[in-house]
Amino acid sequence: MSRTSAGTSTVSVAGIVLAAGRSSRMGRNKMLLSVAGKPMLCHVLEAALHGGLSPVLLVLGNEAGPVLDAVRAHGLEQKVIVVDNPEFASGQSTSLRVGVDSVPKSCDGAMFLLGDQPLVRAHTVRLLANAFAREPERWVAPIHDGRRGNPVVAPCAWFKRIRELHGDTGPREYLQQKEARLLRVEVDDPGVIHDVDTPEEYAALESLI
Repeated sequence: MSRTSAGTSTVSVAGIVLAAGRSSRMGRNKMLLSVAGKPMLCHVLEAALHGGLSPVLLVLGNEAGPVLDAVRAHGLEQKVIVVDNPEFASGQSTSLRVGVDSVPKSCDGAMFLLGDQPLVRAHTVRLLANAFAREPERWVAPIHDGRRGNPVVAPCAWFKRIRELHGDTGPREYLQQKEARLLRVEVDDPGVIHDVDTPEEYAALESLI
């Protein structure tokens, strides 16, 4: 935990943006799909940056070159730290692993943001990070319309267990464990429960923007 010059404690939350997947259900790389005039992934990066996360780690794998070109074209490359996941074809757990391995030791936790959730607001990111700052030993997740969504925040004490995940799986099982002491934060943001996996879900974005 870092300290301010006045001696009071502050809590530091890194952002890990997961954008390495194969987009197999979409049939093309969904990170590059246009949403309100910019690539889907750029919306997520901007929410992480404007939401106060630091550093923001961008995990790339599938078509990393074109995705990074899109990020660069929108002036975001210099604001994030790009992390390569050469094992992206083995599933999301590999991106989680390289992500947490890249989080600075000065951070108290990390927020996992999905690259296919372009509607999540910066305000929501900040709200979740602030909730974690008040109780940094607990996992944090947003709730909207009675449904738990993403992004979620994990304390650094859980990183070892996150590294032990395998295959195409995330930390969902950990959220259900009593020791996670999951803090559910009600948010007025439908973006937390809307990801984009299929052409139909992409087409439906227009009614949600």
